[in-house]
Amino acid sequence: MQQSERVLILGAGINGVAIARELLLNNIPVCIIDQGDLSQGATSKSSRLIHGGLRYLEYGDFSLVKESVHERGILLKLAPHFVKPLRFAIPLAHRASGVTSSGLRFLSGFRVPGTHWLSTKFSFSSERGLYLVDMGLTLYDWFASKGTLPKHSVHDVGDTGLPQINTDKFRWMACYSDAQMRFPERFVVALLHDCQKIANERQLSFELLTYQRLKLNGRTAQISSIHAPEQIHEEFEPTVIINASGACGDLTLQQAEIPSERLMGGTKGSHIITFNQKLREALGSRAIYSEASDGRLVFILPFENSTLIGTTDVRVKGNPLDVTATPDELEYLVGMVNMVFPQVGLTTDDINLHYSGVRPLPYQPQGKAASISRDHSLKEYEGPSGWIVTLVGGKLTSWRAFAEKVTNRILKKLGKSYFTESKTRLIPGAEGYPQTEDILKAEQDRLCQKYQLSLESIQALWHLQGTQIEEILDALPDLSTDLITGTVIPRQYVLWTIQHEWAETLGDLVERRLMLVFDETLKEATLKDLADCLVESGKLSADEIPTLIAEYQQHLAKFYGKAVS
Repeated sequence: MQQSERVLILGAGINGVAIARELLLNNIPVCIIDQGDLSQGATSKSSRLIHGGLRYLEYGDFSLVKESVHERGILLKLAPHFVKPLRFAIPLAHRASGVTSSGLRFLSGFRVPGTHWLSTKFSFSSERGLYLVDMGLTLYDWFASKGTLPKHSVHDVGDTGLPQINTDKFRWMACYSDAQMRFPERFVVALLHDCQKIANERQLSFELLTYQRLKLNGRTAQISSIHAPEQIHEEFEPTVIINASGACGDLTLQQAEIPSERLMGGTKGSHIITFNQKLREALGSRAIYSEASDGRLVFILPFENSTLIGTTDVRVKGNPLDVTATPDELEYLVGMVNMVFPQVGLTTDDINLHYSGVRPLPYQPQGKAASISRDHSLKEYEGPSGWIVTLVGGKLTSWRAFAEKVTNRILKKLGKSYFTESKTRLIPGAEGYPQTEDILKAEQDRLCQKYQLSLESIQALWHLQGTQIEEILDALPDLSTDLITGTVIPRQYVLWTIQHEWAETLGDLVERRLMLVFDETLKEATLKDLADCLVESGKLSADEIPTLIAEYQQHLAKFYGKAVS
């Protein structure tokens, strides 16, 4: 394969990496660059769900629901270490309410004239009732009829095994099935490992370059570090440039001086995580999908031993990477929880961390934010800078289908035939995955004995790597039981991660490789140990550590509301 046939992808989120993998599977060499770290945008700031899009039915997005349900089934098979089934419960207070307002939302999805005027002119009850929800879930079951997840069911509030919700307000719960991806950041790393494997097997060029910037000189792409833009790291003439920078797509085009109308109109979604055990016990093993006071549907999700609540839907301006959760949003989400679980008495003081991201939605200047389509599309440009394809939309669930669409378009334009292996190709870490909980426990016990590590350590590494962990630990020279302070993670594993998983900074490790930001307690001693690992790996000098840790604590406070002890 000629180097001149390389594709340049801008953005190392889930869509950019998925497209790289799909292109490599079709024997096309790839270079990915990102101005920050991988998964730094919407990928790591989502609700962490693999879902069919139940809400999209109200807006008539049937094709998106069909695609999402299909992709959910594929991921449950190909990535069992990352994607787990999750049963949801919808609290319901009335039998027949919400039919008119839901009908107007359905017509608005088809852009029927007058629906927006009607919905604002007249006050219709927006609260979805039992009959409406039961009908929607029946349709949802039909879309998922080829899957293996249980169909929906309706229960009285207070039935055994259900979340302990507000019995004064709610009378029924309608339950249905979807799935959760706890760490999409780790999923992207696994896809990148697969990219490397494919490239090595087929002798293709594959590069991932983070903290880089792009300058276009005619059709030549000049890539340089954001810290030293005058020093060109690499330059080549790509066959096509794929702008997969998500909600930053318009900014990326502006920086590359590529003329374009406004494409992105992303909305901000904020989330909170709490370790309040009264809430966690009341929730149990199921998730809640309930209406807030303004009619917006909000998730209350089990998240290991914590609870994840989200999300908001607010139009934003400016750089999407600068957004943070506002006090009003935090109060809104806390209020939502207390409406469903009044006995918990949650307060903003119970928030352990929060995060906020911008969805890469198409620009739609009018209408409610919730009505903006969550589907995906391509916008193409051909000019002095060559052929540039910008991705608009996309969601965590449909990454593979979107990658198929983009790759098919590119190969067709290049006069090549397209084929896909990604529908059946296991995500690294899924090979030989235990089929039952008993087999899984036995396998983890075996690894404990083999490496003389605690069960907590093996389980933490398993969440990060799946079945790949044995191969990784076998490759470590003289594996010791020395752990990073305040964690159960072996120090030698962290050194391996820095060397093999494109980690450059403290934030890369804490937020997107080791997932320590989601631990209940994050210690300054932990940050010091991780910084020492970066020094040992040649990523920074020892005299930078005090300033680095101080600045990073400010970053955690601003973007996560996370305190370091």
